[in-house]
Parts: sequence; C-alpha cells; structure tokens
Amino acid sequence: MIAPENERIMEMGCIKSRVVITTDGRKIGTLSGAWVDLKNWNVTALVVDLDKNVLEELNVKKPIIGSAKISLPTSSIMNMADVAQLNIDMTTLGRMVQTNP
Repeated sequence: MIAPENERIMEMGCIKSRVVITTDGRKIGTLSGAWVDLKNWNVTALVVDLDKNVLEELNVKKPIIGSAKISLPTSSIMNMADVAQLNIDMTTLGRMVQTNP
C-alpha cells in the first residue's frame, strides 16, 4: 500500500498474529501488522503475510527474501477474533490485489 503524498501513515507490527480467511473459507495467510493514519490515528489497512499456496491464484510474486505481503483496507474485514475473517471471497480478493498491487 502506497500512501498519498498528503497523508502520513506508519506500518505497525501486530501484537498477536491471526489467521486470515475469506468468506469461502480459504486461509490466505497471517495477519502481521497494520497501517495507521498518523493524522487521525485510525487503522486504515491490515498487513497480511500470504501463504505460499495462494500466491499463484492471486497472481502475486514471492519476494526473494521473506514472504509476500498485501495490505487490505479495514473495510474488507468482517470479524476479528481468534481469526480475521474477511467479507470478501477469494475471487474478489484476487481482483482487489490486481487492481491495487
């Protein structure tokens, strides 16, 4: 996620990682952090470390070092408990990732 020039945001690490699942029950990865708008102190997006088995389906390249990450807007989160449940399915997520690489 790239911040507009007029916004100041900061990535923060996650206190407790959680599995992230889509509405069709697919585990896409693990919650690893969040983007915070420093002006308003709002969480704007969540950072997800993607599982290797979903990279090809989402058309995401694995970096040489570390894991592939995506930022999901908080509006795509339906429920946050022991797991983070998205309000979108895998197909919709794939379209989102391709629209906002």
